[in-house]
Amino acid sequence: MRRANAYLAAGGDCAFVPFITDREVIARLAREIRGPVNILAGPGAPPIAELERLGVRRVSIGGGLARAAYGQARRVAIELKERGTYEAFDGAVTYGEMQRLLGA
Repeated sequence: MRRANAYLAAGGDCAFVPFITDREVIARLAREIRGPVNILAGPGAPPIAELERLGVRRVSIGGGLARAAYGQARRVAIELKERGTYEAFDGAVTYGEMQRLLGA
């Protein structure tokens, strides 16, 4: 908390606190840090609505989205190698959706 408050006093916009998932600790940080608190969220972290109630003002997911994509790629590769099937592609973005997303 001292470091976060020093950072804010030096002109920082918010205090980034990664790898904290305990609700009581998060609430204490939000109370004692004299500025907006940013939590790195992921598995084990409270849902965004609860983080907001605890006083968190910004939530980051860091590399979580990329790691989730790599996890899905791993499931596809294992299925292809071990069974020669394609069920792990279920839920994949379609070509048409990608074209709309990318403005093609």
